[in-house]
This record gives sequence, C-alpha cells and structure tokens, in this order.
Amino acid sequence: MNIAPVDWVILVVGFLCFLAMAFYLNSKCRSVADYLVSGRKVRMWLGMGSGIAGEIGLLAIVSTSEQGYGHGFSFVLIGLLSMLITVPLFGVFGFGIERFRASKAMSVPQYIEMRFSKELRILTGMFNCLAGVIQMCLFPIVGASFIRVLIGAPQTVMMSGSAVPTDWLIMAILLICPIIFTYLGGYATLIVTNFFQSILIMGVLCWLLFLLIGQIGLQNYWSGLEQAHGLSGFNPFASEGESYGVTWFIWLNVMTILLQFSYGPYLQKYAAMDKPKTVSRAFLLGTIFGSGRAFIILGLGVAALAVMGKGVPAGLDVSATAWQTMATPYYLASVVPPVLMGFLLLGLLFADVAVTDTYILSWSTSIVNDCIYPFRKTPFTPKQQIAAVRMTIATLCVVFFLFGTIYTPTMAIWDFMWLTANIIGGTGVAVLLGMYWKRATTAGAYAAVFTCLVIPIADLVTRRIYIAWYPEGVFPLKPQTTGLYSYVLAAVLMIVISLLSRKKTKYWDLGKTVRDMNLAETK
Repeated sequence: MNIAPVDWVILVVGFLCFLAMAFYLNSKCRSVADYLVSGRKVRMWLGMGSGIAGEIGLLAIVSTSEQGYGHGFSFVLIGLLSMLITVPLFGVFGFGIERFRASKAMSVPQYIEMRFSKELRILTGMFNCLAGVIQMCLFPIVGASFIRVLIGAPQTVMMSGSAVPTDWLIMAILLICPIIFTYLGGYATLIVTNFFQSILIMGVLCWLLFLLIGQIGLQNYWSGLEQAHGLSGFNPFASEGESYGVTWFIWLNVMTILLQFSYGPYLQKYAAMDKPKTVSRAFLLGTIFGSGRAFIILGLGVAALAVMGKGVPAGLDVSATAWQTMATPYYLASVVPPVLMGFLLLGLLFADVAVTDTYILSWSTSIVNDCIYPFRKTPFTPKQQIAAVRMTIATLCVVFFLFGTIYTPTMAIWDFMWLTANIIGGTGVAVLLGMYWKRATTAGAYAAVFTCLVIPIADLVTRRIYIAWYPEGVFPLKPQTTGLYSYVLAAVLMIVISLLSRKKTKYWDLGKTVRDMNLAETK
C-alpha cells in the first residue's frame, strides 16, 4: 500500500477534529427546522462556502478528472460560456431561486402542493427521490474504487477464509460517515463542516496539481494533451476528435437552469438561507469562486493522460470504459509523496462527506416529508420526524452498498448522472412555469413530469440491453440527445395542455413576496 505512517496520523487526527466539530454543533440543534434547513439562518459567506464545498464531492473529483483524461481542458470553455448565462440569470437577477425561498417551502414537492395539488406532490416526491437515489447509488462504489487504486490496496482481502473485494470494505467506511455526520445535527452540522472541508480539499488539490506539473514539465504536460486529443482537447466544439459538441452544451445549460428548481439538495440549500437576496448573492459568489475548481481537477486527469497515454497499460485487467475513470488514481498512486497523501486522503474523505451527507439528508427528508408523511393519519412529532429521516438515511446506505456489490460501468459518470437528472427535469419545468405563468395548470404539470420520467428511464433500460447484446458496440443515441429532447417535449406539453385547460390555478405573486421579505430584512 502507498500510505506511510505519517499519512495515517494525518487522516486519523483530521477525522477526529471534524468529528469533534460535529458533536459540538449537534448540541446547538434544537428543532426540526435546525436539523433540516439550519433554522433558515444561513448567511451569505457561510452559504457560499458550504455551497462550493457541496459540489466538490469525491464523485465530482472522480468524474471531473475522468473528463480531463477523456476530453482535456475543453470543458473549461464550456464552463466559462455557461457562466455568461447562469451568473446574470441567478446571481444577479435571482431568477426563480429567490422566489422559491420566498415561498417558504422546505422542498420542491412541498412547493408543488402549494402551487398545484397534493397528488402531484406525492408523485413528484416519489419520482425525484427515485432519480436521486439512482444517482447516489454510484457515489460509494465509484469513490471506493478510486481510493483503493490510489492507496495501492489489493483487489481482495481475506476475511474468515473468504476473499472479500477491497472496494466493498472501503465503500462500507464511506457509508458509515454519512450516518455519523447526518445523525449529529443534520444540516446545521453539514453547512459548517462543509465550509471548512472546502478550504482543505481545494488547498490539497492546488498543491497536488502544482507538484504534478513540476514533475512532468509544463511543455510535456501540454504536448501530451495535444498529441492525445488534438484541437478537441481545448475546443469543445471542434469537428475533430471526441469533442462535446453544440447539442451537449445546450443540454448542459438547460439542465443547469431546470435543476435550480427541481434538484432537492439545491433547493434545501436555498431554503436554509436567511432571506431571498442571500440566495442570489451566494449563487453569484459561489459560482465565481468555485469555477476555478473544475480547471484544477481537470488538470489531474490531463496529467494522467500526458504521462500514461490514452490506452490501457499492458498488464492491467481494466476495461476500456473503467480505464478512463481509473487512469487518474493509477497515476497518482505512483507519484504522490507522504504527507501530501495523508492530506489528500483526508480531503477526499470529507469531500465525500460534504456531498454524500448533504444529498442523502436532502433525499431522506424528501422521502419522509413527501412520500411517507402524506399517507399518515396523524402528523409527525418533531422527534418522530427527525427519527424517520435518520432511519431513512440508514436504509439508503444499505441500498447503496448492495448496489455497489453488483455495479459495472456502461457509460461515463457524467453522462449517467446527467441522464438520470433528466428524470427530475420535468419537475423543474413545472416549478419554473408555475412561478412565472398564471395559466400553468396541474394537468400541464403532470404532462411535464411524466415526460421527463419515461424518456430517460427508457434510454437507460434500452442502453443496458443493447450493451448486453453488443458488448463492443456503441449505443446509437447519445445521452445529450435524449436529455435535450425530453426537456423540450416536457415544456411544450405543459404549455399546450395548460392552455387547453380552463381550471382555476393556485398562482400567487411570489415576486411581491420577494420584495417584501428583502425589504423587511433591511429595516
């Protein structure tokens, strides 16, 4: 293994420090609102820092370095172009996200009930939770495989006379952490610990990238990328090589916009802010300060590409699909020195805690509030509600572990994550139009939700069957094509069906509420 004694000391001491912080913050958690949305008292700088940390998860590091290895730095241009759209839209004008905070809803389905109907709330809660859980099934196994390769651990270890995959043991450790940190204070704990871990992980990744470039040499670093990918390694719209393309760019931005109104972890973060204006300011500063992280993580994948080349090295029993994901840890395992390895492992562990815990708390909250609570004859007491969320967290961790024992990759991690995110996109269409359009009806919202449920699931199932029949084949339909067309069809159907419906809607002017709340906070 590639871990020196000093690395173990750094890892253990760092973990104990974060654990002590969690115990302290748990003593400050006194209500359901504290546990689920930090009592709605998160101010701008803490919200910005935790928001940045909430996107630097272990899975994000793995998938972004995978994109760096497979596409070079071309995503940087896509990110900059996307900022020209999202920063003014959300960071300056607070489009939609300030209105959601003004609605005082704690979750997307809760707003759906307020605007449309209780029945649609139950359905969207179930569908969104299904998509979120499917996405999160990848978190532990992908992260465990990355860490196992990074530390040079064997593929199996002997336990009670049986060979047990090492990935399973690491996966169990990664799943125990969410149970610990979400039990201790819930969102109030995560919002603070995420703030500090974001400083740790970004410092470590910057240190690592500078070290790698120094070892490789800047000239070899760029020439290795150029030889492997040519112009497509820098230009996402290049006609040559494996470029992202215009369709992928449009899909990404439409999805980014709609997820601001449908993705549970995002909306829970917005609900925790102290006022609507804080939501837009935190988005603005979080996007600006957080944009550089993608360049740094992509750089790790590019370093692996420059040194190891595009193909699977001889002697490694790794499939071509898995190699693009595992190339970076294989490379890092041979070059990261002691001390830095300890801080890197600590950063990766709490990067996983930051995202996995935040997401699992969000989806567990939605399962309890939107899928279980509507069927109860009596309301939850505060203790019962928190206990139900904690029990759901433990149950989901078991589901994630079982999924990890049978998982085999069939596509890039980003493609899988964003295609499953399309299932949630229909809710985004319904929420967005519901906030700004008086004529948006419940029937139209049903159409949008079901469209974005059926099409992506059909794609995932068909893709799995196709790969089983043709292991070496390429599925003819790209994820971005399926995703973009499902969004367009969902929006068209909601508009048409709403125009054909004559029923009275439950629209109210959230814009006025935003102005009143912001004004009240300034007085």
